[in-house]
Amino acid sequence: MNDEELLGKALHVAREAGLLLLRKHGTVLPFGLTLDAAGDNPRTFFPRDQLPRASWDELLEATLGQLERRIDSDDVGAIAVVTTLESGGESGLGIQVETRASSLFLVYPYSVTGRDWSLGEPQTAEGLLVGPLLAEQ
Repeated sequence: MNDEELLGKALHVAREAGLLLLRKHGTVLPFGLTLDAAGDNPRTFFPRDQLPRASWDELLEATLGQLERRIDSDDVGAIAVVTTLESGGESGLGIQVETRASSLFLVYPYSVTGRDWSLGEPQTAEGLLVGPLLAEQ
């Protein structure tokens, strides 16, 4: 799998997982995921499970720490950091994906009608949410 395909697959998996959590909970607390170099074996890390009273910042730090440990010890081809982002009364699903050669940070505005959550067209964000973590390795 080439770098562009790997980046696209990581983005797809992250977006779908984020949308599922958004529909279930109405928000997405920071979480991370990894894919191996072939784009298989998705592994997720949801720090809220271990840190139920943690702040958003603490959950983000825990997510980053877990991703860094996985990068150092596993065959990681791509990573993603996913979370709800809010600014000025607007909310969006922030997704940062990285491979060893590239990175991308998108924000998907979202809306809800009744119980139906939907994502709008992604907006490319300036820079990255964090890091880079994997692209610099």
